[in-house]
Amino acid sequence: MSTPTANDFLLGGGGKSAKFDQVGDTVTGKIVSTEIRQQTDLQGNPLEWDNGDPRMQLVVTLATDIRDDDEDDGHRALYVKGSKAFGSKSLHDAVRSAVQESGAKGLETGGTLTVSYTGSEPAKTRGFNDRKLYQASYAAPDRAAATGDYLGTGSAAQPGQQPTLATAAAAVQQQPAPAAGGNETADKVRQLIALGLDDATISGAVGLDAGVIAAFRTAA
Repeated sequence: MSTPTANDFLLGGGGKSAKFDQVGDTVTGKIVSTEIRQQTDLQGNPLEWDNGDPRMQLVVTLATDIRDDDEDDGHRALYVKGSKAFGSKSLHDAVRSAVQESGAKGLETGGTLTVSYTGSEPAKTRGFNDRKLYQASYAAPDRAAATGDYLGTGSAAQPGQQPTLATAAAAVQQQPAPAAGGNETADKVRQLIALGLDDATISGAVGLDAGVIAAFRTAA
């Protein structure tokens, strides 16, 4: 058995996991902590590769806006693992690509990580679940923000500056939920467009023709 961390002991297992049940599901939040630990099976036994090496994973705890009940603090654990092959769209590949595209050297506490479940592909091994595909975006923490507000230099956006995937997703989550009876499908289409997903992926997620998605994009 692996040795529990201080947070595991304090929180009784490390809190809730980020969920990606349906294509289009997105989790975004500021990084609270990162930890490399050994993967375990459902009984808590440590997993190893065939050669005896431990199967490791990166556990990233995010402070999100998700709340399941009044006692939910919004913290969600993201278990970064899967194929390390470039372009595989595993969670490992997606997060690594996001960090590289941001220009950062790695994930840092205070940075903003956004992960979206974009699709799946058939498992190569019979009897296994389909492999989930992911897309991610990362924004390093703004170390100038603490003094920028005081100096009056940190609030204004630069002319022509474009929002990142992470900031777009954060803005979507901050929007109020649609009123009862509203067009929730249309709202979801607009949110997925804002996250940077392509028409085919959005079409599969919401069940609308790709041409309809293209019309939404043109009108946005």
